[in-house]
Order: sequence, then structure tokens, then C-alpha cells
Amino acid sequence: MLNDLATEEEALRLESLRSLDLLDTEPEPEFDELVQIAAAICETPISTMTLIDERRQWFKAAVGVAHRENPREISFCARAIERSDFFVVEDATKDERFSSNPLVTGAGGIRFYAGMPLEAPGGHRVGTLCVVDSVPRQLTALQRDTLIVLARQVMARMEMRQQQRELERTLAEKEALTRELRASDQLFRTFMDKSPFVSYLKDADGRYIYYNKQYAELFGITREEWLGSRDEDHFNEEQATIFMENDRAVLRKGASTTVMETTPADDGSVRWWRSHKFPCHHIDGNLLLGGVSVDVTEEWQREIMLEASKLELEEANQQLKTLSITDALTGLRNRRAFEERLEIEFSLARRKKRPLTMIILDIDFFKQVNDRLGHAAGDEVLCEVANHLQGSVRLTDLAARYGGEEFAAILPETEATSAYQWAERLAEIMAQARWRYHPVTVSIGIAELTDDVADMADFVERADQALYTAKREGRARAVVYDKCRA
Repeated sequence: MLNDLATEEEALRLESLRSLDLLDTEPEPEFDELVQIAAAICETPISTMTLIDERRQWFKAAVGVAHRENPREISFCARAIERSDFFVVEDATKDERFSSNPLVTGAGGIRFYAGMPLEAPGGHRVGTLCVVDSVPRQLTALQRDTLIVLARQVMARMEMRQQQRELERTLAEKEALTRELRASDQLFRTFMDKSPFVSYLKDADGRYIYYNKQYAELFGITREEWLGSRDEDHFNEEQATIFMENDRAVLRKGASTTVMETTPADDGSVRWWRSHKFPCHHIDGNLLLGGVSVDVTEEWQREIMLEASKLELEEANQQLKTLSITDALTGLRNRRAFEERLEIEFSLARRKKRPLTMIILDIDFFKQVNDRLGHAAGDEVLCEVANHLQGSVRLTDLAARYGGEEFAAILPETEATSAYQWAERLAEIMAQARWRYHPVTVSIGIAELTDDVADMADFVERADQALYTAKREGRARAVVYDKCRA
């Protein structure tokens, strides 16, 4: 009995999957973008939107995967859809369910997997949105929550896509039937009254010459009450003007179009309609405006929620980007940001033959501050030094915390002589500043990009050697790199 129930449930699940009309279809940007966002947020090389049929897992969208499908029996996603909540494997080699799996034991095999099941509109789990890595790892709470939000967006887009396809098929079928039934007015009216849409016909002056039963029921009128009248007789001026302009655009262009329109609901809210409007001709040759409107209020509300989620994701991404390049204590750029900028400036200066200098700054006897006054005092000194450094550089320069008590700055379009004068002033400012605990001085090493600099690492090494020279010669000073003094 249990096997029969499982078989029946699987049959229903597969039917639900096929009703989505997604299997073996071409890539679509709306799904590709969500998979790309998932990989970026979770910092994994692989992310997929996976669909599971009776024999395979198939990737509708993927990042970092060269093939489109795998056998179902070795699929992590097939396990993930057995449950309704978030599914994660932090180290597949230590998980008895997967440790012998070919996807794990092979070269570059899976170590980490996290997936959120995707449900079709009927509630059946048809696949997952997942991220994969070749090293064991854990997701942060933000990454986990974001992956869940993205999975909801995938499901919403699957549902909207299905509705759109169904609407397109219905409209196509209806247009074909309308052409066949045009010769019989009674058959036309019967068809329109039994359709699930609000339908109407207007003449070239905007007067109603026909509307179906659903239209009459929507506004609580008889089948003849509004015939011969215009929208301005029943709606407020703003609403009537919108209807009129949409209708005239169709008649003027002589081509069908789909627009979003609204009408007031009984409870004071707004009902949204997707209106397909098209030109047609009466049997006497007069031009008419036909309209078919579908109530998409719920879909529109979901779209608004999706847009809000998208904005939240963009804001979160920007915050993550800022955090990744900023030193949390001083607010300066961190070493990663410094090295990325230096690589750009180094390449540009070499190519354009432009001056470039860099400095490395170290706080003298900083260890004594931490030992005597504690790390809180040390942090305060670091922040004050950072403030003085940031206040001394130009907008085109970059100041950064290089590590520990070391700071660095990139000075584009600056030769060693100017950099030395600036560094001497900075060292003097530091020495004369009013410090809360005791005087603080700094030593500064300066390197200039010259023809004999081998590469960027050599450039940094020269600034570092100049810094050591400054310390060796008494600290509280700036020194320009010189092979003879290094």
C-alpha cells in the first residue's frame, strides 16, 4: 500500500513538473540571473536551478557546470526534494549518504551542497535552487536566508511563466475560434459569455456596442445598460482618459497590444487587469476596438513583492561589497582593496609612462601602546593615525590599512620628491598632534616607480625596505628607497 501511494505521488509530481513546460527548454535570462546571484551571494563556483524527472536531474539554469544533466540516482538534488525545508551537506566525504557517490569521489568532486526545494503551483517539489563547492564549508545566516528568498523568486517566476503560457495558449485558441464563429452572432455571444475573460467591443468613437456576461456581472449592470455609452459616463476622468488613450493607440496603429489597466473594486481597493486590445471590423466595414481583460491582481501584487525583494538583495549586495573592501576598525580601505587599486595604477603608469609613488607607514613603538595601555588605547591610536592619513591624501590617492599598525597610500601622478615632501609633512603632523595618551610618531617608506622596478611585488618591497631604513635611522621620519641605503 505504501509503495502504491509513493508511486501515485511520484506520478502526480512528474505531471506537475511537465505542466511547467520547462524541461529541455532553452536558457532564459530571468532564471539565469537568479542562479548567478545565488552563486555570487553564497561565494560558490557552482549554482544551478535543477529539475528532477523520473531518470535524471536537468539544469534549467547553471553557473560553473558544463553539462546539462546527470543521472537521478547520483543526484544530491533528488535527495533535497524528499524534504520541504533547506537541505545542506557541509562535507560530503563525511556523509554516509554521499561519501561513495561518483560526484564526490571523482576529480574535483562535490564537498559542499546547499539546496532549497522548488515547488510547482500545485505544491509538488519538482527541483531545487542549489549552490555547490569543491571544498567543505558553511553558509552564513545571510547567505542561507538569501538562497531561500531566491528560491521563492524562482518559484514565483515559474508560476508566472506557466500562467503566461496558459494565457497565450488560451488567447490563441480564442482568436482561432472567434474567426470560425464570426459568421454567427449568436454563437459568438455564447462563446464570449462562457469564456473566463472580461470581453467587450467599442466603435471608433469609444461607444460600447457589446460586452459579455462577465463584464456585466463585474460592474453589476444589465446586458444592455451601457450599450451606446462611453467610459467617461461611468469612470472618473483620469481613469476614463487612460482607457480612451489605450483604445485610440490601438486603432491608430492598426495593431493589437497588451496593456495593464485598473478598475476600482467594491472594497475601495484597485483591481489590476492585463488587457489585450485589438482592431477589428464589423460586417459593414466599420472599424471596431475589441478587448479581452484578465484579472491579474494577485500576480501583480506578487510582482511588486518580487521587485521589493530584488531591491533588498541589491542593497545587501552593495553592503557586502563595501564590507569586503573596508577595514572595519579605521574605515579605510583594506589590504585587498589596496592591492587591487595598486595593480590598476601600476599597469596604467607603466603603459602611459606616468609618475607613481607609494608609501608604507608604520607607527613607532606601537607594541608599547598595547602593552602599557591596552588594546582599546591601541585601537584609538590606529583610528587617529588613519584620520590624519586620510585627511592628508588627495581625492585621486588611496589610503589603506595595510595590516596591524601599518598603513599604505598610493599616490598617482606623483614623483618621489613631491611624495617625500608630503610624507615629511605627514610625519611632522603626527609628531605634533595632541594625542590622548602619549606622543605618537610614524616612520614612512617611499618607493617611486622607475624603469628598473621588476614588477608590482618589487615596487611594494622597495617601499617596505625604505620603511626599514627609516626605522633604522631613528624613526619619526620619511625615507625614499635608495639601493645604497637599503
